[in-house]
Amino acid sequence: MDLEHARPVLNALGSRIVHCGPLGAGQTVKLCNQIAVSLTNLAVCEAIIFAQRSGIDPERMIEAVSGGAGASWQLQDLAPRMLRRDFRPGFKVGLQQKDLRLALENARQMHLPLPGLALVHQLFSAVESAGGSDEGTQALVKALEALGNVQVGGQFDSPAS
Repeated sequence: MDLEHARPVLNALGSRIVHCGPLGAGQTVKLCNQIAVSLTNLAVCEAIIFAQRSGIDPERMIEAVSGGAGASWQLQDLAPRMLRRDFRPGFKVGLQQKDLRLALENARQMHLPLPGLALVHQLFSAVESAGGSDEGTQALVKALEALGNVQVGGQFDSPAS
């Protein structure tokens, strides 16, 4: 189907329509989005845990960082959910893992190392192993909490001496 022929339907579904190339290019761009989203989610989890362990109120850190270059949808939407221990899905861990597996398989075929993606995939695997496949992707914080023996939300930790 020609893009111009489909544009009225696409415009009803979304406000930004970008032609990315031949058949299959849209799926590749979707995987690019999942790479960026999952790695940003990991960065947000690390920032929250770092603040928590440092004795900084993670809510204040989120407020401060959201006004600068570190701002992201994940920081503004998922981070507060992590602090509330709200792991209800907007997008499920199991679905995220499917997309990350597809991206890693494609990267492997291209002989393209994506170490950050491989790491976040493994961390999500730990969430899945703990029964979190149907939780939202903000549950990624649980894997980092387990590694660092820290939990976000509630009281923050004392700064390390």
